[in-house]
Amino acid sequence: MRYLVETTFKGIPTPEALALIPAEMARGRELDALGVREWLLVAADQSKAWQLFHVDSVDVAHALAASFPLHPFVNVVITPIAEQAA
Repeated sequence: MRYLVETTFKGIPTPEALALIPAEMARGRELDALGVREWLLVAADQSKAWQLFHVDSVDVAHALAASFPLHPFVNVVITPIAEQAA
């Protein structure tokens, strides 16, 4: 199943949070290579991001979202996506 994972910063990003961006990007590339993350979109002001995960359950989607270094600094909303008929 596919899940839309929306993340938004809890507040103005701190220098500590900004320092984690390279590690955040590396984690995303790992999920891309595994075929788990199908795409990533980032708001122009970088205040939020949307990722599409293809995983077995919402619990797995939550666990993957929590595996990102910026997780303590963001709010996460996960929405199941309906499969489209061919």
